[in-house]
Formats: sequence, structure tokens, C-alpha cells
Amino acid sequence: MKKLWSVLLIMFLTTLIITSFTACDKLKISNLKANKHFKTGNRYYSEEKFKKAITEYEAALQLNPNLKAAFYYIGSSCIMVYRPGDDSEKNMEYGKKATDYLQKALELNPENKDILQALGDISDKMRNFDLAEKYYLQVQKFTPDDPVSYYNLAGFYNNNGKYDKAIEMYEKRIALNPSDPEGYLYLAGFFQDKRKWDEAIQNHELRITKISESDLDEKEKNDLLADAYYRLGVVCWNKSYQTPPDVMGSVERLQVVDKGFEALKKSAELSPNFPDPWAYMKLLYMQKSIAEPLNKGKYDKEGEKMVQKFQELRKRKLASEQFMKDLTKDK
Repeated sequence: MKKLWSVLLIMFLTTLIITSFTACDKLKISNLKANKHFKTGNRYYSEEKFKKAITEYEAALQLNPNLKAAFYYIGSSCIMVYRPGDDSEKNMEYGKKATDYLQKALELNPENKDILQALGDISDKMRNFDLAEKYYLQVQKFTPDDPVSYYNLAGFYNNNGKYDKAIEMYEKRIALNPSDPEGYLYLAGFFQDKRKWDEAIQNHELRITKISESDLDEKEKNDLLADAYYRLGVVCWNKSYQTPPDVMGSVERLQVVDKGFEALKKSAELSPNFPDPWAYMKLLYMQKSIAEPLNKGKYDKEGEKMVQKFQELRKRKLASEQFMKDLTKDK
């Protein structure tokens, strides 16, 4: 009887071991196939064939539900396929799929800022602005000292008409490092786009001050100052050009124009081969004619000198660029 039980026990254990090995083999094969689909999906993703990538990633997940990375890549691929503003059923399906897969990815990896960024992007594109803001603010917590995070949020608020919040983000970026000229450049650009000329001028002037106070080497400082003075001159011209005579009187217009001339001349002194300041000086002379119409003839002649200088420098610049291209070809 003992012998019989021993035989039966051996047979049971043998069956159990064989079954276990068979299951393990199947699992290994399944995982291998999943990995192959995942790699193929990655190839399609890198080639920007996102619909094919989605098919491969989903096949990988069916074979191996524990392939966590696939959730993020499916969601990311769906974002690339989704077309903002298209309310067709198929397109909305891609948007929902992107959200669902990315939320699953976030459950598995709640501290991943790339997933949060992707969720913010798809929420923004699907016009769910409150949810997008929530995710973008979570992303910023990972990089509170990174200027890019503030620029991204400022852009988001700007695109959605929340201009006060956009300004707040630009100002917070400046507060990170008040001596850094870059922050003032971005805020000046924002105000310029909104035709708030005085605020733009103020920030361009602040940028010039910060560059002047910096410990950059002389060449880099001069290059940055040339750019900063040029931008200031352009904004001064914009303010005069965009403001009609019944809104801006002759005295104020001349003050703005003179500020523009001063800035553009400094830009030309610091970067003598840069042609663009001379073109805007011609345009400023046209604005002087509006303020002082009796001197139009004189200003027209001065303006033509500016055009000639611009054309001369422009030809020289193009010839230099062509020479460098030819030199590269010869090599």
C-alpha cells in the first residue's frame, strides 16, 4: 500500500512539474512576443508612424499586461494622432484613448513628470483647460527652479486668454534670477504681442540694464546689447506706427521716435555689420514726417540715406554668407 502511494505521489509531482514548466514556457514565449511588438512599436514611434505604433503597443499589452511602459507610449502616440478642433467620432476616440492610457500609466508611476505633461497636453488640446492647468501645475512642482516650466505655463495661459496669469508666470520666472536679462526679454515679447508698447519698452530697457551690469565678457555683452537696443528701437517704431495721430500728439510721437533712433544707433555702433537697424531708422524718419509734416522733404532725404546704408550692409552680408557656403562645398 505504501508502495502504491509512493508511485501515485511521484506521478502527481511529475505531472505538476511538467505543467509548471509548460506554463513557464508559455509565459516566456508570450513575453518574448510582447517584447517584439513593443520594439516594433518603438520603431514606428521613432518614424512618426503613430497609428502603426499604437497597434503594436496594444498587441504587446495583450500578451503581457505587466508591460507598464506601453501605457505611456500608447497614450503619447494617440496624442500625436489626435487633431485639435476635430469633433469627429474617430478623432475623439483617439483623445479618450490617450487620456485613459495615460491615466493608467500615472496610476503605475504617479511621480513621472513626462506622463503628467502628456496628460496636460491632451487635456489642453481637448479644451479641458481646468484639467490641463492642474496637470501643468503638477509638472512645475518637479522643476520649480527651471525657467522653462514658467514659460510653458505662461504660454498655456496666454493661449487660453488668461493674460493676468501669463504675466504672473513671466514675473515669477524673473523672480528666480532678477539679474538674468532673459526673463525681461520674454515678458517684453508678451507685451509687444498685446500692443502694450510702454510695458514692452520698459522691459526692454530693464534687459539693457541687466546686460550692462552683467559680468559677461566684452564681446558677448556687446552682442547682447546690440540685440537689446535693436529690439527697443523696433518697439518704439511699432508704438508710433500703430498709434494714430488723433491718439498720439506730435510731441509724444517725436519723443518715442527719438528714443527709437537713440536705441537703433547704439545697436549699429555695437554691431556695425548688422543691416536691420538702418531699415528701421528709415521707418522712423517716416514717423518723424507725420509729427512734423513741414520737414517731410528733409526727412525723406535722410531716410534714403538709411536705405542706402541698409542695402550696402545687406549686400555685404549676403556676399559673406555665399562665400562661407562655397567654402563649405569645397571642403
